[in-house]
Amino acid sequence: MTKHPDVARQLAEVINDQTPQSAETLKTAISSLIRSVRNRLDMEVGFLSEFSEDKRVFRFVDCARDANLVSEDSCGPLKDSFCEMIADGRLKQLVQDTEASGETELVPEFTTIPVKSHVSVPVTLSDGHTFGTFCIFSREVKPELNRRSLMLVRVFADVIAALIEDARKCGEENRLRQQAILDLLDRDELLLHAQPICGLENKKVVGFELLARLSTDLDLSPAQLFIDADRLGLSAAIGLRVIEKSREALATLPDDVYVSVNVTPAFLEQCDISAMYTAEESSRIMLELTEHDEIADYDKLNERLAPLREAGMRLAIDDAGAGYASMRHILLLRPDMLKLDMSLIRDIDQDRDKQSLVAALRGFAEVQGYKVVAEGIETKEELAELEMLAVGCGQGYLLSRPQPIQTFSVEAPVTSDS
Repeated sequence: MTKHPDVARQLAEVINDQTPQSAETLKTAISSLIRSVRNRLDMEVGFLSEFSEDKRVFRFVDCARDANLVSEDSCGPLKDSFCEMIADGRLKQLVQDTEASGETELVPEFTTIPVKSHVSVPVTLSDGHTFGTFCIFSREVKPELNRRSLMLVRVFADVIAALIEDARKCGEENRLRQQAILDLLDRDELLLHAQPICGLENKKVVGFELLARLSTDLDLSPAQLFIDADRLGLSAAIGLRVIEKSREALATLPDDVYVSVNVTPAFLEQCDISAMYTAEESSRIMLELTEHDEIADYDKLNERLAPLREAGMRLAIDDAGAGYASMRHILLLRPDMLKLDMSLIRDIDQDRDKQSLVAALRGFAEVQGYKVVAEGIETKEELAELEMLAVGCGQGYLLSRPQPIQTFSVEAPVTSDS
């Protein structure tokens, strides 16, 4: 006995999924729904058509293996098509035997597509506009089709209509957000602040991490800006603007310190920045690799890093000790610096496990020749504990908050109290 998918469960999962639908996830969701109904009714072909001006386009198609009768994205005239006849009520929505009902003679398409039975309904959006039709058909007569079959197809058609509307709404919101980000770049409202990185023994500033800030009323945090830019295909544009501004920072900040620039593996794969710095500038750049997802291909990433390192740039692993910044991550990338995640530093003076882990990472780094920076130092007690653990450098609000780059200009003396 054929086991049919749990249609009710699948419907509930789709309806309860509040995640905005991308083109790919929308395709996956609708194709899955079509397949579920087709299998449930034991039919061979299912499709969702769209009425586009005077054309009927098959947007989503699911067929049994031996029933490739309709091609996805194929189109034809809408006028007097099977889909238009369903939408305007000229044809019945459920037909068990098209030959016995006389539909074979009424629908010219049935001469090339042998539809013997079908359940077909219009797909209507909330504004009353007909998107197209949702149709399930077979090359065999299906006397078992009944009103419950029709109700099932109608319910799924309503769900599909809701998915399409959500995707359109999301698409418009994405378009507006994308334009807002582009406008932000045009107005030069992406700024870089600098946070000193200090030697913990003498409190001397040895470097600065550049951090994005926005001089705008846009309802967007710097962190969300980078998330949205990645989602909307603008990560390269944002990343390149940061690189451009980092050169301005190099000219402003004292020339005896390095400058740490946050980059993602995805950005490095998209953009070759090896020629964007002079040789002198490259020697002062620390690429701080930010990564919160697993890296699929370390060989490829190392290939992209090789010319940058040859140019004199160094590599720091951000968030070491947290997430995917694992020992394997560190070993495969061979960085020049480990930046210990602030979750390890928070209340380290009160947590023996954190003390042991930081001591182990510091010892490992010393053997490997890596520098170590503790991030997120906020209390004197944390600082004292890190000094006891012989952690070389640190940054955090206790030492200095991020400030406009001009605060640390080449003319101004640089101290940990800046």
